Amino acid sequence: MASERHRDVGGTVCAALFILLGAFALYDTTQMVDRDSYVFPRAIIGAMMALSIVVIFRNLVRPGGAAKEHRPGSTARRGALVAAMLAATLAMPYLGFLLSGLLVFAALMVIAMYDPWTRFRLIVYPLVSLAIVFGFYTLFKTVLLVPLPEGVLF
Repeated sequence: MASERHRDVGGTVCAALFILLGAFALYDTTQMVDRDSYVFPRAIIGAMMALSIVVIFRNLVRPGGAAKEHRPGSTARRGALVAAMLAATLAMPYLGFLLSGLLVFAALMVIAMYDPWTRFRLIVYPLVSLAIVFGFYTLFKTVLLVPLPEGVLF
């Protein structure tokens, strides 16, 4: 029995929409006069557009794998992920970037975890979380010189 091959039409359409959104955002940066203001947004926009082109090219050149049975996701988990990110955004002025980033990363990790927690995961995942959050903090604060929220409480 031959497996039916399918293309990722939804992914291709979303990638095309991201390219259009990127073009609009890129045009919007032309109104910025200070070089420090537009370098970072243009870099992110360029990366988003380039990766979207890669997705479209990959989907056109190489179709996806065999059609798989669709398993519905957990709506409660999806809602909890959005709620955790919103809570971290609202907490950032009070707790600062670093503390709220660590808390939301931990919450997202717990909410999104499908596999059972093992001793390895209990040790490695928090260490990787710390490295990622502190890495982004260092990147934004010292390399890109982005002003980050400092908490009122801490």
